Amino acid sequence: MDKQYQNKSWLCRKYVKEDLTISEIAQECGVNITTISRWAARFEIREPRPYEADRSGPNNPYWKGGKYKDSKSGYIMVYLPEHKSANKKGYLPEHRLIMEQYLGRELKPNETVCHINKRNDDNRLDNLELVVFGEPAYNLIHCPYCNKRFGRG
Repeated sequence: MDKQYQNKSWLCRKYVKEDLTISEIAQECGVNITTISRWAARFEIREPRPYEADRSGPNNPYWKGGKYKDSKSGYIMVYLPEHKSANKKGYLPEHRLIMEQYLGRELKPNETVCHINKRNDDNRLDNLELVVFGEPAYNLIHCPYCNKRFGRG
């Protein structure tokens, strides 16, 4: 098939004089809408539409509430981009967030949260334990920041 859409005068006549839409021209030529749109922009017949929509987080049509299970680690990840420990995509492990809410503060760099039953998606508070690196591994851990004591399993 002849690629008429690559001819500036033909495309201009169809779009401007005959007042056909991009999709009608594409259907007539048997090509994708994107092809006609790009040629029209190349010939400066039609300005390309800027993509200004914010599709991040809840504005994304595939949004599932901000939680997902990481396939590598098995952790439940929560969307919280304003948190300082969030990764570059704005997600944070849910078990760390639960422990922070329980303590009433953010976790320190030398603190980690472990799952007692070794199931990384079981984030019940009674299944989580705070481990402070540099502290002796006794049965009771004393948090030096909030003065709470935690049992160790």
